[in-house]
This record gives sequence, structure tokens and C-alpha cells, in this order.
Amino acid sequence: MLEPSPRRRCTLVLPDPKLLALLVHKGLVPIDLAREALASGAPGSFLVKRGHCTREQWETWQRTEAGTRPVLRRYELGDVLGEGHVGRVFAATDRTDRSSVALKVLRPERAADPVETERFVREAKLLMELRHPHLVHGLRVAKEGDTIFFAMEQLPGRELLAVLQERGRLDEETALQIVVDVAGALEALHQKGLVHRDVKPGNILWSEARGAVLIDLGFAVVGATAGGSDTTAGTVHYIAPEQASGEALDVRADIYALGATLYHLVTGSLPFEGRTSEEVLAKQVLESLSGERIRALDLSPQLHYFLEKMMAKDPQMRFQDPAHLQREVTAFLQQQRQRRELEQRQKKPDLGDWRKRPRR
Repeated sequence: MLEPSPRRRCTLVLPDPKLLALLVHKGLVPIDLAREALASGAPGSFLVKRGHCTREQWETWQRTEAGTRPVLRRYELGDVLGEGHVGRVFAATDRTDRSSVALKVLRPERAADPVETERFVREAKLLMELRHPHLVHGLRVAKEGDTIFFAMEQLPGRELLAVLQERGRLDEETALQIVVDVAGALEALHQKGLVHRDVKPGNILWSEARGAVLIDLGFAVVGATAGGSDTTAGTVHYIAPEQASGEALDVRADIYALGATLYHLVTGSLPFEGRTSEEVLAKQVLESLSGERIRALDLSPQLHYFLEKMMAKDPQMRFQDPAHLQREVTAFLQQQRQRRELEQRQKKPDLGDWRKRPRR
């Protein structure tokens, strides 16, 4: 099984080179001046002496990471837990009760886009509405000044992608238990008519207390409306053929993505690879899943069956809902555990009939 460990965190204060790079990128410091400041060994003092900023302004840039780290009234922000193209997730403390939360903050450039803002707020509301042990729980969504954010429970654990990068691959039983957990989360979404659209190791957290937890609903949409140009939202290495083709989607697209995730977990490799996103998308649609890696790793025939069925090109050939998938995988895992227990009992030494032993 996976060993629990804290999620990787970034340092609270940016090193001077990174801060200067941000200031240059945002147009707050000219690049030539930034080079001189870095060469001085004390960039803050250098810029203050040159009259480019005040000491207070430099300290504000440090505290807010050149405006990328918000300062909020209710929450005291700590380390960065993770980040993506839409937002950053901070460890934070709620000043009202000193509780620990995870705070997802929409990037300022994304906040200017009404579509991105609507999607961000929708994710927050979904996480607050849905209550499932394998979905992260949302707490509140708010806007303070120009900063849009939402608070959610902070779970100790690690993203599966980080685990894969460290270990290479997972054992079969652990990987299948992750499938059971995530299938439960997908069933909760399915009951609401939702398609997740971005199931992948980077969106799954392993928590000692709760097992596998789906942590990002940013692309979740109602299945009946999941079609058109926005359908291919997601990550190309895991999306279903119908998603790659821009067709309407239902929960079976998530089952395919969970199958691609399972493949990655047990082999340490992506099911389809290419030099460009377009090449990967084409393989998702046209090429069959290779079983060579699975056979080479001596994995069970049942695992091969699960992969083939979850990642069938035709949605009609897949498991038709997450609950069905969950039942079949759970039954297999129970059989495996029972067989292992039986083998262990059979290996115990035969002590004979104690009643026939001579007394000492």
C-alpha cells in the first residue's frame, strides 16, 4: 500500500531570482535593472537605493510574490500546495477559528475571463454540494477585492502523479483499490448527471484517512451538454476517443479516463504517447491498447480484462456506469484477499492433535 506523507510544498518566501523574474514579467522592474539588482547580492536594498521602489514596496512584493499571492482578511496564507493554469492552492489558516484549510485562488489573468470565472465558481459550489468520502469537501467561495477564491478541506496526502514520479509504478492491488475509490466519486457525480472530464493521477490525492480522493472538478459539466469545441477539455493522454473527437459525452468517458489512469499506475507508462497533443489524440481515436507492457509485467488476466473493458474505443463496450465498475473490481479484490488468507493458513505448520501429546 501507499505510505502516507505530507504533500510537497513550496517555500513561503520566493528566492530573489524568482521574485525578480516575476517583477520583470509583470513589467514592474526593467530587465536590465533586475540584472544589476541580482548581481548586487541584495536586490531589495539595491532597488531602494536606486529609487525604483520603497522598502515597504519591496517587502510587499516579497509578501505577495509580486502580486501573485493575495493578502486576505479572513485567511492567512501559508505554503503553496499545488498550482495549475487556472489557479494556485495554498495551505491557509482561517482566522475566525484557526482551522486549517486549502485555499484555491483563481489566477488574476483568468479572473478577467467570465467563462473561467464561471467555471471556477461552479467547481466551488459542486464541492460544497457533494458530500462523498472520495471527493474533497468545499467550504465556501468568496471574492475579496479582485481576488476570487474558495476554501476546501485540507487533506494530508500526496498526488498520485508525484507518487508515480517517485516509484515508477504501483502494485496491482493498490492500483485497483484506487479505481474502486475513484469510481465511487464518479458515481456521486453521475447521480447528479455530471461528467468530470479530467480524471488523471494529477487530480487524485492519496490520503491515509480516506484513500483516493478526487480533488479537481474544474472541468465537470452536465453530461447532456458536454459536446462541441469545449468537449476536449481535459488532459490528452487520458481522454476518451469520443472526447478527443469533440462528440457529446457521458460518464463512460470518465470510465475510459480512469482506465487510462489505471494503465499508468500499473505500468508506469502512458497508454498512448506522441510528440504532439494532436498525435496523442489521433492515437486515442485510432490505435488499439497494447497489452505487451501488461504481459511483460506479469499482471493478472483480470487486470488486463478491466483495462480492455474500461478503455474500449466504443463506449457501448465499456462498463456502463461507475457503480458497475466498482462492484466488479471490489469483488475481484475480495477474492484475491480471501485466496491469500487461505494460502497463509495452509502454510501454517501442522502442530498435530495436542491431546495426544505426552505430558511433561
